[in-house]
Amino acid sequence: MKRLPLFSLVSFLFFSFSIKSDLLEATGRITLLRVHDVGTRFGPPNDQIDVEVIIQLNTQQGKSFGFQLRPDGNGPAREGMLSLLKDAFANNWPVTIDYLIDPGKTNGIIIRAWVIK
Repeated sequence: MKRLPLFSLVSFLFFSFSIKSDLLEATGRITLLRVHDVGTRFGPPNDQIDVEVIIQLNTQQGKSFGFQLRPDGNGPAREGMLSLLKDAFANNWPVTIDYLIDPGKTNGIIIRAWVIK
């Protein structure tokens, strides 16, 4: 069995575990609400997200956020998020989202959404 030099092993472990998505929050009015087919993805090749629902907020210029609508354990929560986002869009209500985004990217994955009136 070939052994890696200690420096290579340490470098591999450092870079494998130090690069992660940030959990952030944003509030704003929805300027874009898009729903598309499974697997069509959104964004440029170096910043794609594999989602079916996309929103953009007036306070986050150049950024997009989305989530999947797939038949899995998160389906009911995501259907609820889509319904809430549609209502917020139709009524011009501010919406708040929590999202995961990789450092240096502009497209993130929504994990929570809510409206306060």
